[in-house]
Amino acid sequence: MISNHLSETISLIADFYDSYKVGYEGTKGYRKSTDLAKLSKCINEIVSLGLIGKDRTIFADLGCADGRVNIMMSYFVKISIGIEIESDFLSEFKPRKISLISELKKRNLILPPENIALFPGNSLESSTYKRILTNIGVSFEDIDLFYTYITLHDLFAEKIAKEAKNQALYLVYGFNKVLPQYKGLKLHIPDLASQGIAALYIKE
Repeated sequence: MISNHLSETISLIADFYDSYKVGYEGTKGYRKSTDLAKLSKCINEIVSLGLIGKDRTIFADLGCADGRVNIMMSYFVKISIGIEIESDFLSEFKPRKISLISELKKRNLILPPENIALFPGNSLESSTYKRILTNIGVSFEDIDLFYTYITLHDLFAEKIAKEAKNQALYLVYGFNKVLPQYKGLKLHIPDLASQGIAALYIKE
């Protein structure tokens, strides 16, 4: 159960990031960022079902952009890892976090935990995870919950199916009615929190 204080904090974070434009144009093409108001309801369901826990879950956003999902997830997991191939997007994390903290302090809300670790790199390359292991002691096989906003979702699913531990979760944001099937992964919750935007898979 999420407390009222935490719920209010998460709501402010969603409003803060959702106020920024959702479209990004980078050297790798056009990307859209996660609607945190919708994602927050998905997270609430995952927490309520006991699928993640602050004392045990390692989370990884495989295309974290400005780290907004990592900020939100940091309140619910042990470690919140983000990987981003576009350095321009990643550079937005620190200034936006500073602005967010200022807004949270004004309202006496909960500040983000110091459990966020963002890395530049390609989420499909083993060298990226070697750097993560060297820096924070977390391997690909340690990750409990993977996340992506549709970009390269099929390639990420293939990597998770081959290399992640059993029972690892894969949250895919951006789908509506037609959901993909991934070899080696089972559809666990087809419409998370009835938001019509996210599906949760599990490696069995």
